[in-house]
Amino acid sequence: MPFDIYETSDCNGWSDAERHMENAREHYEASRWLESLEQLRSAVAINPSNSDWYFNMGLIMDTLGRHNEAIEAFEQARELRPNDAEILNCLAVDATRLGEYDRALELFAQIEKIDPMYEPGYCNRIITYAEMGQHDLAEQMFYMAREIKDHCPLCYFNMGNSLFSRHLYDRAIWCWEQTRKHDPNHPQVEYRIAQACWAKEDYQEAKKHFLTELRINPGDTDVLLDYGIMLLETEDIDNAREKFHRILELDARHSMAYHYLGEVCMYENHMAPAVEYFHKALEIMPGQNGSHYRLGQCYLRQGQTANAREHLLAEFHLMPEQADMLSDLGCHLTEVGAMDEAIRCLEQVVDMTPNDPTSLHNLSLCYFRYGLTDDGISLALQVL
Repeated sequence: MPFDIYETSDCNGWSDAERHMENAREHYEASRWLESLEQLRSAVAINPSNSDWYFNMGLIMDTLGRHNEAIEAFEQARELRPNDAEILNCLAVDATRLGEYDRALELFAQIEKIDPMYEPGYCNRIITYAEMGQHDLAEQMFYMAREIKDHCPLCYFNMGNSLFSRHLYDRAIWCWEQTRKHDPNHPQVEYRIAQACWAKEDYQEAKKHFLTELRINPGDTDVLLDYGIMLLETEDIDNAREKFHRILELDARHSMAYHYLGEVCMYENHMAPAVEYFHKALEIMPGQNGSHYRLGQCYLRQGQTANAREHLLAEFHLMPEQADMLSDLGCHLTEVGAMDEAIRCLEQVVDMTPNDPTSLHNLSLCYFRYGLTDDGISLALQVL
């Protein structure tokens, strides 16, 4: 638990260090993270040999989403207590967050040697394996953790994430319901259930869970964004627009909120404000996927081919990964005469979906327009 220990071996600075720790505790309990962090730094400056203080700094860094800095703090705690399972677990979790999966697994293995009955070492490994796409091992960790603690809410939650990534939505929902059953206050359960219902196209059920989550966390911009996108998808345009504006009230530089306000305008065929919103999104986040693509579409609808070409090529250089978007991008690049890029897009789509007749057909048309008649005929025959 944070702030449980705040001893110092420096007799001369003991009272000052203790005062800083008491202040840090008060700020922490009031969720004033930056103030708490500053007091912890002051305490560490007086006594740099207290591992708990570094550990508490790491916890606050994680709360702030500054995971690289959290790792630095946990590493300092680890130097002082190298065989502390809780410190190693926090390091492994942050390594997973940063995509350093091999490092995370090494840390989890070290925990297992130190204390084979330390349940979080298995529980949190579920996510590491799930992120690596090794879902059989994720499930193995789930059952190993349950041998130590039968009904761990976080185990169910993590297992639900693994199942969700495999599109096993009903099983994922069951896991998250178990999380809620054993820990009614576990964060983001309603949000995850909403996402699974949305993926199943059970929009009414998804709406119910989105609203429940927003009653718990009304200022969560991620939840508001997903809910707004789902409302846009179901053509509930006014409510979608309200959610995106709400995000901007909370965070005036939220690039995706601007992007989706542009999508709303495109749906309503209001191209001029849509262009403004997409440009604003790119001003905030220049490398954001999708906004250049939408600008290209807007300019094509307005007959501004040169501007459309500029933004479609910019989107091409960002290399989107979704097959459907690559397919549409390739077709639009064909419209503006960027044939080399169009062919590369559509060839990539065919590599991703080799038996999809639409992908083959689009590439064959592109080959014909580029003068590669034999290649176009070959693909057209495959379509037939």
